[in-house]
Amino acid sequence: MSSEACDTIPIPQFTPDYTPQGEYEFVDNRKVYVVGNPSASYALVCIYDIFGFHKNTFQGCDYLATGTEDAPLVVMPDFFNGDVVPFNNPEARKVWSEKNAYQNHVPYLQTVLNWIKERYPSIKVTGLYGFCWGGKFSIACARMDMVKSVALIHPSRLVESDADGIEDVPVLIIASKNETVESLSGLVAKLKKVEYVRMDDVSHGWCAARGDWGDALQKQRAEEAMRKTNEFFHRTLL
Repeated sequence: MSSEACDTIPIPQFTPDYTPQGEYEFVDNRKVYVVGNPSASYALVCIYDIFGFHKNTFQGCDYLATGTEDAPLVVMPDFFNGDVVPFNNPEARKVWSEKNAYQNHVPYLQTVLNWIKERYPSIKVTGLYGFCWGGKFSIACARMDMVKSVALIHPSRLVESDADGIEDVPVLIIASKNETVESLSGLVAKLKKVEYVRMDDVSHGWCAARGDWGDALQKQRAEEAMRKTNEFFHRTLL
């Protein structure tokens, strides 16, 4: 069923201008974007990049949440609570980076996972997918209860030791030309259930907030990356 479903999901027209199709709920006084099937058997948690909520990540959520009878519920928590990276102020960015170290957001992710379990009782398992900062955060949380697989899309700062203790967890890595083969080779070799895809004709961030989907190539690769992500979660969570 899942293979056939994957084959029949239409490729979306990823557009520069986009209106999100989901709605907001609040978990511990923070916004959580929610879209998809409330009676789904599995959920996906989107972990955005350092720019927070963005039309591109909303569009990716909506794509993953639609198209088939067995599509998931997709949620995207606002981990930064609106306080995104102060990009042009180095001193403020240093303070922000220390405040938003990956480990500092693990408790809130656990709160969101607990909320999903209580709010949507049909959901039994969860996958995490993250971009850049969110990719590193996703693999760091692959050991958490309910999390059964993770997808890392142009992830940042991955090292071989990120595989410690999760060697048997299914992991999808979709790399751009900026995540070099050399930098990922140790991690890929250590993971036993890894799917590794390279898109060496696009740059880091193309599938999230740095993406210009008015550019034909970036749009094509974004659609391809989200399709591969969708197929991966269908294989590993259904």
